[in-house]
Amino acid sequence: MKSKLFGVLLLIEAAALLLTAAVALHYQRVAGETDARCFLLTAGLTGAVGLLLYNIGNSMKKSQLQIRDSFMVVALSWVLFSLFGMLPFLMNGTVDNVTDAFFETMSGFSTTGATILNNIDQQPHGILFWRSIMQWMGGLGVVVFTLAFIPSVAKGSKKISLFAAEAPGLSVEKLAPTMGATSRLLWFIYIALTLLCAFFYHLGPMNKFDAVCHAFTTIATGGFSTHQASIGYFQSNYIECVCIFFMLLSGINFAMYHFLFTRRFDVIRRNEELRWYLLAILIFTLLFVGRFYFAPHFNTITEEQLASHPQTWWERVRTSMFHVVALLSNTGFQGSNYDYDLWGRLFLIPTVLMMVVGGCAGSTSGGIKMVRVIVLAKYVKKTLNELIHSSSVYTVKISGQVVEDLSLKRVLSFFSLFIIVFMVNIVVLSAAGMSFEDGAISFLTCFSNYGPGSGITGPSGNFDNISNVAKWLLSFDMLVGRLEIFTILLLFSRSFWRAK
Repeated sequence: MKSKLFGVLLLIEAAALLLTAAVALHYQRVAGETDARCFLLTAGLTGAVGLLLYNIGNSMKKSQLQIRDSFMVVALSWVLFSLFGMLPFLMNGTVDNVTDAFFETMSGFSTTGATILNNIDQQPHGILFWRSIMQWMGGLGVVVFTLAFIPSVAKGSKKISLFAAEAPGLSVEKLAPTMGATSRLLWFIYIALTLLCAFFYHLGPMNKFDAVCHAFTTIATGGFSTHQASIGYFQSNYIECVCIFFMLLSGINFAMYHFLFTRRFDVIRRNEELRWYLLAILIFTLLFVGRFYFAPHFNTITEEQLASHPQTWWERVRTSMFHVVALLSNTGFQGSNYDYDLWGRLFLIPTVLMMVVGGCAGSTSGGIKMVRVIVLAKYVKKTLNELIHSSSVYTVKISGQVVEDLSLKRVLSFFSLFIIVFMVNIVVLSAAGMSFEDGAISFLTCFSNYGPGSGITGPSGNFDNISNVAKWLLSFDMLVGRLEIFTILLLFSRSFWRAK
């Protein structure tokens, strides 16, 4: 069963590579580009391995995927996707070593948006399209796609465990009678948002190619662009406003759109995470606008930093909202005024805080997720109340529903593990030659699947100049952040493999 599922997943990747090859062939005809061959060769190799694994799985005795198998399949499928997906970068000469190719590819599939490329504008259209479609495929997840459109592959297996392993959160809510129907519904919403986004981008100064590529990476909250200057390349208020709108939508639990279409407005009104997400966007936007306005009165802000700040009210509002929504949705796009490193220390702490928190569970955004922050805050309040009123019993409720003790323990364990992983990464990245601050923020941005870090990996730099050890570790952090800590750490647990 596992071989068959791996085979289907690789065949899906081969289909995406063939689509990219078709784009590359078009631009070979109209612009003389030469990257189509590398996509055709990679598609052939990926498809051949996929067919081999599928036939091996077909010839073996039929068995159901258990929970343990589900976590292994999901984790290894992302590694397999990255190993085959990096081949076009190497064949085309976009990068000249395996480390950079794997880093760029894992960043794509995990929708992180961190890059080692310094010459994006010089890349052929096929490479640019592949970077974009990698993020779009990784947004909801390829395993979820398989459950949606090829449900017979995992017939009779615990599909909900496959779904939960790739789309983790506090809980998995079935929106339809079966897990396959739920997956299809989510993908239809995902595709509809992508088409709408591409349409509105194309109404502005984006050509069709840029509109499609940026729609892929906006709805996936990935942040890869077809230009080194990202969204700021277009120097368009309209494009930035469209980008803000669709980044905001992509950070919302996709189930909310199903409830909107089915007129279940009561469910939307009760959703506490959505209210916190929108309130956080409003509060942080006002905070940044206020800081830009009052910055000249702070002695800690230099003249150089003031010169990098937006000057008019409209620029302050647009820059602040773009920055806040890009962070809370973990998209990582950069607007026309993008270099928050130049703004001063006053702006860095809230930037990192939003980067870590991220958007809503059930969305394509990364980070800790807003719902976990709510649970943690309410748990702290519950503990304080119980200390004051020792004879009283308090519960934690989200959207009117009591959070069970098991879910509370998982949230608290998540934060504990997050701190441990954070400390280990700082030690290793420091040993690999990064400063404490650059290493800490680089880990947070990769784990949160945001993209730009600070300092050498900041918005005006990239990850090209860090050591190979740091790149491999941060690539692993992207995977851990995308699939979340428990999914990966379970694979290293002896008791997990011994369990029947």
